[in-house]
Amino acid sequence: MPKIQVLPEEIRGKIAAGEVIERPASVIKELLENSLDAGAKKIRIELHKGGLERIAVYDNGEGLSPEDLRLCFLPFATSKIKDLSDLFSLTTYGFRGEALSSIAQVSRLRIVSLQKGASLSYEVIVEFGKELDFKPSRIKEGTLVEVSDLFKNLPARRAFLKTPTRETAKNLEIIKALMLTHPEIEFQVFVDDKETLSWQGGDLKTLLENLLEIPQEFMHLSEFIEPPYQVTLLLTDTRKTFSHGRFLYFIVNNRLLQDNKLTKVFYSLLKKVYGNLGFPAGILQLSLPPHLVDFNVHPAKWEVRFKREGDVYQVLERALERHFQAKRIYTFRESAISYSQIIREDIPLEYSSKAQPLTNVESQFLFKEASLFSFKVLGVFKHTYLLVEKGDELFIVDQHALSERIQYEGLKKKANYFTSQRLLLPFLISLTSEMREKLEEKLLYLSSLGFEIDPIREDTLLVKGAPSEFTEFAKEVLENFLLSPWNSLQEARDYLLKEFACKLARKKGDFLSVEERTYLVEEMFRKNLETCPHGRPLFFKINLSDIEKRLKRRL
Repeated sequence: MPKIQVLPEEIRGKIAAGEVIERPASVIKELLENSLDAGAKKIRIELHKGGLERIAVYDNGEGLSPEDLRLCFLPFATSKIKDLSDLFSLTTYGFRGEALSSIAQVSRLRIVSLQKGASLSYEVIVEFGKELDFKPSRIKEGTLVEVSDLFKNLPARRAFLKTPTRETAKNLEIIKALMLTHPEIEFQVFVDDKETLSWQGGDLKTLLENLLEIPQEFMHLSEFIEPPYQVTLLLTDTRKTFSHGRFLYFIVNNRLLQDNKLTKVFYSLLKKVYGNLGFPAGILQLSLPPHLVDFNVHPAKWEVRFKREGDVYQVLERALERHFQAKRIYTFRESAISYSQIIREDIPLEYSSKAQPLTNVESQFLFKEASLFSFKVLGVFKHTYLLVEKGDELFIVDQHALSERIQYEGLKKKANYFTSQRLLLPFLISLTSEMREKLEEKLLYLSSLGFEIDPIREDTLLVKGAPSEFTEFAKEVLENFLLSPWNSLQEARDYLLKEFACKLARKKGDFLSVEERTYLVEEMFRKNLETCPHGRPLFFKINLSDIEKRLKRRL
């Protein structure tokens, strides 16, 4: 008997389903994309128990004929392609004919639909891949798809899913992302019979503001056209950044992507502007002719291949340059700033209205005079990198990373002795499903640090007090903290201290007085500091011998 066997249809179907449907969020993505392909202007989503018990998606799109209704859940049944050439001119989300088939293999599926212009609607019921019933039904317009008992016939797959709360958070994440591909469409989302999200349709900027709760004043929208490419960028500026790229969305030809290569390229381009400040929130939208892009790469169509990859990345770079030229975040014009103005930023001293040369200023600086350990701060490059001579070595030091590490070390020492300060203006934090994970533990730890926080509703916290060191940045850091997963109080503590250290630290582009530069560098050498709290290097160094070899002064 041969060792190699052709797998039975039932097993093949479940394997194929596993490639497309990984969790409830995968079902939601496929069903919403079907609704968008149907030309829906209104979509309603209902979730129960994280989507494991029930997912329902209703749309007012064009609907299905009775004949199509009986075919739509079969493997490789699709209306989007007729022959091979159609694969290279795709303008729809679905085309592989695998989504409904994969869902039907691992759930109980019910579809009710009324084709536009018809007078009678029909429904089909499919249980784990097998049609059970087909009959006339009642629906006002469009299509309703109900998915229940997801993965009930695959207990091993079901065992790897998260809690209903965590799965709900994943579901909402994908719904919000897909909403951004079509801001003009009306959406309603209900979680366990409670309305969680509602959008009446509108512009992209307002939608992003509502979904992420970021005021539009922090956002900048720009368009860049270089035929055959069009790039739309909507990004928060450097005043509103995050320690992660979770709120960055990539959309190509109106299709939401999670493409690793595209993400890495875009992150590297953003680094030139945002540096160590983190990541903006926002959207990259790229439009190009269908024959220049291939979405038939990943079963769930998360990835993409560009026919002219190099051209695409160059266009993205030029679009970003134009975007930031149109809205400068930091400006520094030496001729417009007097020395006395600069000094006031760093040192709380009174000066005469007329600026005097620095050599004539007598003052008591904030930073104590350093014992220089035989090093010398030569200057600053681009208001970001300190140039330090020590022996036969030249150190190039990241001033933000070094300041952040010193702040972090100081906060660690004071962590058990923070004193709470009542806020003059208490603020509210709206909780997402993800934030509510381990909420009691998070609030207990925050209380031990000196935060005074009261849950006033199931989805809202009132922050009334905070350690005096943290009041300026409390809202942003607390929101990031509540979103971040951690496994112990020690991890939570470190995360919070690192976030505040980053906010308190000197930034890229900040002016540092000679005394402050010297203080930072002395601390670095005295405490043997080598990395920032997040593990990035503080400096790199060049030996005199290497310089002489490069300049051909030594063979």
